[in-house]
Amino acid sequence: MIRLLVVIIAAATLYAGYWFVGSNGANSGFERWFDDRRAEGWVAEVDDINTRGFPSRFDTTLTNLSLADPETGVAYSAPFLQIFALSYKPEHIIAVWPNEQSFSSPYGKAAVSSTDMRASLIVKKNTALALQKANFTTDELAVKMDNGDAFGAGKALVAVELTPTPAAANNYHFGVDLKDLTLPQPKGLRLEVGLLPEKLDYARADVTAQFNAPWDLNALQTARPQPTKIAVKLIEAKWGQLELRLAGEFDVDTQGRANGKITVKAQNWRDILAVSAASGAIPSQLVRPIEQGLSLLSGLSGNRNTLDLPLDLKDGQMKLGPIPLGPAPLFRLR
Repeated sequence: MIRLLVVIIAAATLYAGYWFVGSNGANSGFERWFDDRRAEGWVAEVDDINTRGFPSRFDTTLTNLSLADPETGVAYSAPFLQIFALSYKPEHIIAVWPNEQSFSSPYGKAAVSSTDMRASLIVKKNTALALQKANFTTDELAVKMDNGDAFGAGKALVAVELTPTPAAANNYHFGVDLKDLTLPQPKGLRLEVGLLPEKLDYARADVTAQFNAPWDLNALQTARPQPTKIAVKLIEAKWGQLELRLAGEFDVDTQGRANGKITVKAQNWRDILAVSAASGAIPSQLVRPIEQGLSLLSGLSGNRNTLDLPLDLKDGQMKLGPIPLGPAPLFRLR
């Protein structure tokens, strides 16, 4: 009995020592990361780094943090950030954000409010902490830009998982599910007249993307991995009576230009045209010719309320069926 008691006490002492060494290591690791960023010219400030959770957890709270990368112009600040991990499984991390935080980039500043924003991350057991799997959720998300634009979602879920193939080691599968989505209202568009409701019922995505480098600590500290190929299994959205679905794939060159084809299926497409005309996205003198052309194309598919057309992406330009749309968006991450 005495021997058993001695063994239990010894084991408890060793485990307590492990926890205190681990907690000090967590604090030192975060402090070193902030020091390294400052040495690189970042603004990297934090008032306090504190790890608790004995005996089974490492619960680290960073208080009043402020980060800014002068090279990319991206900055972030928050009253706190919490990072939790089980002491016996430190590669599985839970992150919890505050209800109020702020971002800024070359595109503008944003105030972000939410309820219960958190993420679960599983990373590789190495110094780079390469992402293996992650889930992000939040409720009542609202983003207000400094230019007056605002968007949000009643509920948001984003999932990503590393799914390597023999041809692509940095292949990631993304899933997105947004409910009660609010988008910035185009200038001149008056939704109150009943053209469309203020919120999209949902927006969903099932996408696989290949990158030129893994998503790990280096992606945050040095340069963001850039996409080289994107395969869209399905992107769909419902806005009132309007339904939109996209599927296809395209390559992305070193300049961020897409080359490939996406099939666009739009139900009640005249609503899209009406929104575009009301917002001024399409000049009024072109609305009638475009409507006539799309009516002809939709009639060929057997349903005049549905469009089923290829969106061709080539050398930075895009074309919907036979209709040129102009420059395509660049797929570059800053």
